[in-house]
Amino acid sequence: MIQIRVSILFLSGIVLMISCSKSPEDKILALAPRFQKALCSKMIECSKDDIAKIPPQYRATLPAFMQSEEGCVSYFKENFDKAREQRKSQKRELTEETVASFEACISGLESATCEPFKGQRGPRLGVPGCENLEKISKPDSP
Repeated sequence: MIQIRVSILFLSGIVLMISCSKSPEDKILALAPRFQKALCSKMIECSKDDIAKIPPQYRATLPAFMQSEEGCVSYFKENFDKAREQRKSQKRELTEETVASFEACISGLESATCEPFKGQRGPRLGVPGCENLEKISKPDSP
């Protein structure tokens, strides 16, 4: 019985050491799919009624990320990848502070109502933690 407890404690320590040794970039990379799923499912859910009002012949003119959750996830994955490549080529590194902000953004998205997605808010989401999202998810314009 005591061997099991020691083994569990030892394995927990190893897991903790491995997770603590990840770079901020690796942590963001691991969190990206969760972010993409949270943002896209919320965007699609919250815009469903507005999209239904658009005549069918004009729906095809909507951006791909607004037409389906899969298209949305694909769009944001592509942007994340481009932004990551730009950070690499410019030798810019993310910080633990950025990771914490990103985690807060994901939690905020997962628990948000549709309010931040309604109306004209401009390019920024009104979700706590998502204020600096562009640093991570959007490549710089040429």
